[in-house]
Amino acid sequence: MIRKDNTGARNPIQTVYRSLDVITVVLLLTGQITIGGVFFFQGGGFSISLFGPITGAQRSVGVQGVPGANVVIDLVDLIAAFLLITDQVNVVGTLITANHFTIVISGPPFGEAKRTAAYPLETQNFFSIYKDHVAQKCKARPL
Repeated sequence: MIRKDNTGARNPIQTVYRSLDVITVVLLLTGQITIGGVFFFQGGGFSISLFGPITGAQRSVGVQGVPGANVVIDLVDLIAAFLLITDQVNVVGTLITANHFTIVISGPPFGEAKRTAAYPLETQNFFSIYKDHVAQKCKARPL
């Protein structure tokens, strides 16, 4: 769901964030990434780390000899995909290691605050002034 501000315009940053969520859902449902770990926070919340072959890591598999291990991993992947597609959790960042990176998701169901995209007026003003300054220094017409 793409949110609109008071003027009815789409928030471009929110659109990018939402696109990351949808791409992550596709990767989860196609088996390219799976749960790789959990980060616990002091306040009681947690985040889930997702990785797989597409991020440079091996896909998590269940322990040999434990009949339902792969089913549990797949079930967690489905729940994570559902929470992402319903916008209850979101991609909040990445963790880069020596050999691969992970996609980190979190949100209110995991005890963490919802993170929203913002493009404050001060930031808009800064980039507007910066654009004019660069155009003046490069002797180009401002857009």
